[in-house]
Amino acid sequence: MKKIIYSLLVLVYCALAVNAQTLDRSIRPSAAPAKEVNIKDAQVFTLKNGLKVFLVEDKSTPLVLYSLQLDVKPALEGDKVGLKDLFTEVFGKATKNRSKEQLNKDIDLIGMRGGVHRNGGYAYVLKKYDEKALDIMTDMLFNPVFLQEEFELGLNKYKTALASMGDDPGQLTNRLASALTYGKGFPAGELETVETLGNVKLSDLEAYYAAYFAPNVARLVIVGDLSKKEAEKQAEKYFGKWQKKDVPVAQYTIPTAPAGRKVAFINKPGAVQSAIDICYPIAYNLSATDYDAAAIMNQILGGSGTARLFMNLREDKSWTYGVYSNLSAGEEIGSMSLGAGRNAASVKAAATDSAVYEILKEFNRMINEPISAEELKNAVTFSTGNFSRSLASSETMAQFAVNIDKYNLPKDYYRNYLKRLEALTPADIQAAAKKYVRPENAWVVVTSDKQYADGLAAFDAEGKVQWYDVDANPIEAPKAQAVDISADDVIANYVKAIGGKAAAEKVNDYKMVGEMQVMGQTGTIEMCFKKPNLSSNTMSLQGMVLQKMTFDGKTLRVSGMQGSQELTEGKEFDAMKNNTGLCAEMNYAANGYTLSVEGIEPVNDEETYVLKLEKDGVTTTEYYSVQSGLKLRSAQTVQTPMGEMQSLTDYVDYREVSGVKVPYSIKQSAMGQIIATVITTVEINTGLDDAVFK
Repeated sequence: MKKIIYSLLVLVYCALAVNAQTLDRSIRPSAAPAKEVNIKDAQVFTLKNGLKVFLVEDKSTPLVLYSLQLDVKPALEGDKVGLKDLFTEVFGKATKNRSKEQLNKDIDLIGMRGGVHRNGGYAYVLKKYDEKALDIMTDMLFNPVFLQEEFELGLNKYKTALASMGDDPGQLTNRLASALTYGKGFPAGELETVETLGNVKLSDLEAYYAAYFAPNVARLVIVGDLSKKEAEKQAEKYFGKWQKKDVPVAQYTIPTAPAGRKVAFINKPGAVQSAIDICYPIAYNLSATDYDAAAIMNQILGGSGTARLFMNLREDKSWTYGVYSNLSAGEEIGSMSLGAGRNAASVKAAATDSAVYEILKEFNRMINEPISAEELKNAVTFSTGNFSRSLASSETMAQFAVNIDKYNLPKDYYRNYLKRLEALTPADIQAAAKKYVRPENAWVVVTSDKQYADGLAAFDAEGKVQWYDVDANPIEAPKAQAVDISADDVIANYVKAIGGKAAAEKVNDYKMVGEMQVMGQTGTIEMCFKKPNLSSNTMSLQGMVLQKMTFDGKTLRVSGMQGSQELTEGKEFDAMKNNTGLCAEMNYAANGYTLSVEGIEPVNDEETYVLKLEKDGVTTTEYYSVQSGLKLRSAQTVQTPMGEMQSLTDYVDYREVSGVKVPYSIKQSAMGQIIATVITTVEINTGLDDAVFK
């Protein structure tokens, strides 16, 4: 069974590798002298109910955008963290005038792109359908029906996401970094848990809507070929009857950076990659006079695949696939952090402390050494290109109008953006670095195997590492528990737990069929065995065979997406030969594995014996319940086109079939991806034909 798991993971990540993002290697062209950008000022008017309307006329497009944005400060969610996420899942799915089906039909009929969410809503549609789009959009905004079935779907979605997050060091680091950067007394630092999600009721979503949706705390931006007279008429018709109200304004404790650098660690047993963030809160938003200089500074430090962090850790050291810095603006407080895509930056676990050292070195170099003219030129050219491309988007024009009003910016703020960039000097960039780059007041947050924690203590101002659980609660450092049990006894307990050696040996053949969910798609898996060591494993996804592996005792045949081959020797051949059968564990020692018990560690809150298996340079770690004896997890480092990764397989829901217990639920995870398999049928001793294994 293990063999099929590892093969499936490799196949999945082959597919991911094909779709991986290409690195930024383009040669940037020389920029022409900056000039004022042709961006029209918004025409502004206010309805009697307090709704502020911004019109940006654009006669060059047949499309029109209506974007409504609330400007509210809701109360902390407290013991109901997840309320606002669930609100977005339910809000706008149906109205008092339209069922969910009718609403979707009406949206599709006019080709409208849009929807509503906790911060407002938008509609983007052909001008000839503008009135129909406004009718749909305002129906969703003003007449929502909060459906219980949508609430349940959203609840399950977020609970599933929480369950899978524990397998991904990058997500764990992100979660802890948010809590430490902002504190749990600030909205961005609150953390969802299964418990807080369970505290949210449908009535809480209705109360949130009643409290915070009002015209006097909203801005409506219209971008398209409309005159001011037309815009005023539409705004009054569709939004004029919206009743204003007193909206509560929450007060938060604004987070501050630690007085000295601190190291925080989450233990991820067996991790081959360490997920790292270096983060802290910093006052930074669009109203800052050095906003542009700071953005360019961050671009040079870690804003792309040619920035300093990337070139050091990826190109020079080969420790990571990518590492980037993120200087993020915030209305009340911004932040500095690291990242790679949606997650924290990942590096080879063995290089954890060295990577932190190099990252901090680059932070300090940014502060202490002036950048070169070439670096400045390249960063400005890169940002100019991004800005120019963004001007094609109506959403960008809408956001410009909101930002100018929200942050009290000059009307020509965006028209003169390119001129401001061109005027920047290396001295401006260094001044921004001295202000915003604060390596001595940062959190160093790492998720990895505990063996790499001690090497990080030197980066802490007090020379210690603080340990945390997945919910950002401080915990004691994990301590190795002495064990008085041999590897043979662990295996013997497992054999006994599944029904005993005699029952296992009575299994002459079996066929297991399961349904698997992978990357949002449904597939099937079929596993067959016949004594002495014949096996067949077939994986299909949406009717297409990903891989089929058969072993007839002499030849291993592999076919599928990766082509076909026949093997009569080698590691893959030996693995298939030695790891077949309902209880291959009974034969570990006979098949040449070196076994050792490494201690006791929890798996899903259950104490387990940690059993290490080594053979031919490959190490596998298995976790057996101290209480029941059943195997709960196995972990192995596997090679994929994306490099080394750790795969985890969890076994739950053991059920008895013909005198032996088998897990009916198997969850495999690696690099944040989950493959969940539910066994649907198990047939034992049905007399499988040898032809099955050819």
